Amino acid sequence: MPTAVKERILHLITKDHQKYYELVEYFLDPAISQSAKELKSFHILENEIQSIRTENIDMPEDLNLLGEWIEQKNRTQCEHYKEYLERRENGAGREYFSNLSKAYEFLYKVAPTKKVDGSWLYSMIQYWNDPVFRDFIQIYLEELGLGSEKSNHVSMYNTILLTHGLDQLSLNLPDEYYHQAAVQLALAYAPSEFIPEIAGFNLGYEQLPLHLLITNYELKELGIDPQYFNVHITIDNFDNGHAKLATNAVKKLASHYRSKEEFFRKLKIGYLLNDKGISSVKIIKNLCSEKMVLEIFKKKALVGKHMHNNKCKFNNKTTNEWLSAEDEIEDFIFELIKIGWIKLNQPPEESKFWNMIHNDDGKMFGVFSAVEKTFIYDWIAGNSKNPKHNLINKEFVKNFLETSTFSYLANHELTELKKQVAGSTNAGYKINKLLKYLAPHMHHQEIGLWSTQRIVESLFPSLARQ
Repeated sequence: MPTAVKERILHLITKDHQKYYELVEYFLDPAISQSAKELKSFHILENEIQSIRTENIDMPEDLNLLGEWIEQKNRTQCEHYKEYLERRENGAGREYFSNLSKAYEFLYKVAPTKKVDGSWLYSMIQYWNDPVFRDFIQIYLEELGLGSEKSNHVSMYNTILLTHGLDQLSLNLPDEYYHQAAVQLALAYAPSEFIPEIAGFNLGYEQLPLHLLITNYELKELGIDPQYFNVHITIDNFDNGHAKLATNAVKKLASHYRSKEEFFRKLKIGYLLNDKGISSVKIIKNLCSEKMVLEIFKKKALVGKHMHNNKCKFNNKTTNEWLSAEDEIEDFIFELIKIGWIKLNQPPEESKFWNMIHNDDGKMFGVFSAVEKTFIYDWIAGNSKNPKHNLINKEFVKNFLETSTFSYLANHELTELKKQVAGSTNAGYKINKLLKYLAPHMHHQEIGLWSTQRIVESLFPSLARQ
């Protein structure tokens, strides 16, 4: 390994990261070794756990009652969902996403966590030959779609982002949105002393929250494919799904620990690690069209402040002057509203500004992307009865996704891997050769999907036949 690369990795290991985004990038970096990530994971988890208090969690200490406890929680959520459906049937509107742009804002703000979905169980798969971990490994392989790209949870979410033009927006989020993702990736590389915490985290994550049920319902109403959210409802069920597997896995694991009290304490800590970062519920509560539009304008102003002529003035200031200072952008928007270029709570087609950015012959046509125009459209429309609209060319995106996945270097690596696997009759050698391709940064790529399929065939042949 070149000296420069060694120095970089050593710096990353020892550096006290101040940003969760950097931690996420660290764990998803293929150039950094598994052992280095494990060391980083240890320090992160030790730090996160310090602030956790387990006194108020009502988890039963008798693990034989754990299933009943989870089932009761799920029944409660289903009752609340039933009440929601009754409100909707009686004429109430959507409670999470009043329009398409609210749904878009939610989808891209939860993206950092969704793009590492299931990652916390990666550390468990190294124990593939120990029956105690079989349920954990099955859950992880199913999170990976059993090697099917259409069923792989990360691939599914990436498709949502690309289909609706949200992939670039998710790159500009404040650091706090990466907190939970950093925790999940730390668990993915956690050393063996954190096994109870991983089990506890998984137990918490496989619950059925009310926000998931409502999100699934309302996204479908808005014309957004809810399959990613729907699959978390169907496979996480307590009858025969991940919630059941997670409960059984905890019971099996507990029997191998001498101190049941210590195991239970660590299990609860892991369960509460789910609360780190900004929750989906909090994101939903804070959705705000006005803030989104302001951010879009500020981003455009970085370039736009040099692009306008000085003939058109608003309140004795040119457009370039308005856009030259970030703290003036909001006042500029108010000025456009005051002079009638933007007519809030009216059909956007009646606003001069909308026609300038949307019509083919508009002076600002092409300045805003389709998804940015969706936010602006819904903001202008406000409380008016605006028709359903979708400015994304889904057919174009679909064709792009189908033709843009080939990589010569990745294809060459897969070819070599196939030769190595085919050339051995040792099952253990094959599995250990494949495991690294099930890592969080790799499993949704072609080589990871193929490797997942081979491991499923070896460890869970009945699942491979589904």
